[in-house]
Amino acid sequence: MTTQERWQAHVTAWASSGLSCKDYAARAGVNPRTLTWWKSKLASVGAAGPAPASFVEVTEQPTAPASSEVGMIELDVGRIRIRVRGRVESEALARVLDALEGRR
Repeated sequence: MTTQERWQAHVTAWASSGLSCKDYAARAGVNPRTLTWWKSKLASVGAAGPAPASFVEVTEQPTAPASSEVGMIELDVGRIRIRVRGRVESEALARVLDALEGRR
């Protein structure tokens, strides 16, 4: 992961966290001034958030046997694959998708 990608992840996580810069930085173990600098830098180069997906395919997988894992959502976003196992509340998933699309 490049430095820019790492800071992009922090900026995106901060935006979706609802925390102040100072509070997010303290929890993430980063300098708040560096975080705000990267937010500004990424916005100025047009990279403040990932480009929205032009196509998203949603498919339903066959129900797994009772002895195996219950439910899984898998998202492929660029080179990143995100797997969420178990029960997922729709509001939590909506927040994740908003963060991925750069919506605030």
